[in-house]
Amino acid sequence: MTDGRLDLKYSVDSIKLGHTYRQELGDLDELCQSIRTIGLLHPIVISPDGLLISGRRRLEAVKRLRWRQVPVWIATHISDRLRTVMAVQHENTIRKDLTPLEAAELYAELKSLYAEEAARRQASTRFGSREHGAVDSTAPQDARVQAARAITGRDSHGMLEQVLELKRLVDSDDMPEWLRTQTEQALAELNADGKVHGRYLAITTAKASHELEDVATDPAAPEPARHTAQTELEHLAAIDHPATAAREARRATRKVRMSAQGWSDIEPSTRDALAARRLATLITQHYGWWDTVSPQAVAEHLTDEQWNMLTAFHEASTTFMRAAIDARAALDRRDGDMPAAS
Repeated sequence: MTDGRLDLKYSVDSIKLGHTYRQELGDLDELCQSIRTIGLLHPIVISPDGLLISGRRRLEAVKRLRWRQVPVWIATHISDRLRTVMAVQHENTIRKDLTPLEAAELYAELKSLYAEEAARRQASTRFGSREHGAVDSTAPQDARVQAARAITGRDSHGMLEQVLELKRLVDSDDMPEWLRTQTEQALAELNADGKVHGRYLAITTAKASHELEDVATDPAAPEPARHTAQTELEHLAAIDHPATAAREARRATRKVRMSAQGWSDIEPSTRDALAARRLATLITQHYGWWDTVSPQAVAEHLTDEQWNMLTAFHEASTTFMRAAIDARAALDRRDGDMPAAS
């Protein structure tokens, strides 16, 4: 909200009107009367070069009142591309020129501008009449809907939010490389053919399944969470319908997180004991692995990445065991110093 400035005396004739989804302005008589009585409570929003971003009804009202100057909020951080799109006079031109990725990026930028304006309106209404404040603005509307209609000519915010979510997944540091590659491929394909929803469902289901698999195979996870994750994975594997699978995957990940969080209030000493037992279980499961493969085969066939992981495992295990041996010896000494029970 700080990337802008207020101009109380901006020339009405200098405000340029580009494409706007809002062709029907409705009855302006009440708005004109409100502005005539108490003034314009919420400044019109424009770009630095005077292009109207938000406030079409307010602009038409002050023109009816023959105002020569009007308060405006100049959004100084608007991108050149968004400014160009907003200046286009014909909606069909916008739809033809924008790819889904570009439309989503511009939608996100414009949504932020609309949200900032809504916050300014809310702040100013605290100091004015609530009734007049409602008249001196367009009807309340979700910033997502406004932005989507301004960019695509229709309420496509659901599709645009899905594209943005896929972009966020690609940029996330927590994504496994195989899933990042799949998501990048999905973005490239949807950008070419415009088909978003099916690919979004597939990627989000794959992401949720990956999270469930991580928990199901994590020895450090609480046993109830691991069991729940495995059960949910088996449930998802039996679902063929993409939308149902995506919905169930989201539900499953929430359920598993809640199951894991249920252990957060356990006494620390109890958690430590459980963690130690999980380690013992893991060692038991893999005990004797050194008899199943020869050192020569490991040296010959491991990739550099795998070799580095093995050597890191060796170093960390050695350090861990030294500390554990010292701790065990300290416990033995403590127990030896304790007086015998009478």
